[in-house]
Amino acid sequence: MKKFASPFLALVLCLSMTVAGCSTAWVTTLDNILVAAAPALINILNIIAISKGVPVNAALAAKINTDAATIKTVASDFAAASASAAPAACAQLQAAISTYSADQAQVMQLASISDPATQSKVEVLSGLVAGTVTAILATIPNCSQAATMKAGLEKTTVPLPLKTFVSSYNSTLKVPTGNVAVDTFTSKHAIHVHSKFVRMVSLGYAE
Repeated sequence: MKKFASPFLALVLCLSMTVAGCSTAWVTTLDNILVAAAPALINILNIIAISKGVPVNAALAAKINTDAATIKTVASDFAAASASAAPAACAQLQAAISTYSADQAQVMQLASISDPATQSKVEVLSGLVAGTVTAILATIPNCSQAATMKAGLEKTTVPLPLKTFVSSYNSTLKVPTGNVAVDTFTSKHAIHVHSKFVRMVSLGYAE
C-alpha cells in the first residue's frame, strides 16, 4: 500500500501544482504586455517633446512606470485573493488599470505637433498602444469590473497579440519623419516582448 501511496501522492501534488500554475498564468501574460506597453507609451511622450523642442515630461514618464508597476502588484494580489476578498481586489485592479489608461490620454493631450509626418507617427503609435489596455483587461479572469471596462473599450481600441503589437509598433517607430532628432531617437528605442533581464539571460534569443 505504501509503495502505491507514494507515487499517487506525487501525482496529486504535481497535478495541483499544474492547476495552480494555470490559474495564475494570466498574471505573467499581463506582466509581459506591460513590459512592452509602458516603454511604448513613454517613447511617444519623448517623440512629442523632441518634435516640439521642449524637455520631456519626466513626471508623467515616472507616473507611467509607477502605474504599470502598480497594475502588476495589484494583479498578483487579486490572483492570490480569497473568495471573500476577490471582489475588492477586482475593484482595485480595475481602478489601477483605469489610472494607467488615463496616463495614455494625458500623453495624447500633449500631441499637437506642427510637423505632419511626426504627428501621423504619434497617432498611429498611440492607436497601437491604446489596444494594450484592452489586451490587459482580456487576460483577467472572474473580474466583473474589468470585463465591463473591456466591453466599453472594444468599440474604439483593437487589442493585438503581444508579438504582433511589438512588431507593428517597431515597424511604425522606424519610419523616417524627416526630423533628424526624432528619427535618431526612434532608431534606438524599439520595444521588446521580454524584459532586459530575460533578453540578457537568453543571450539575445528572446525578443
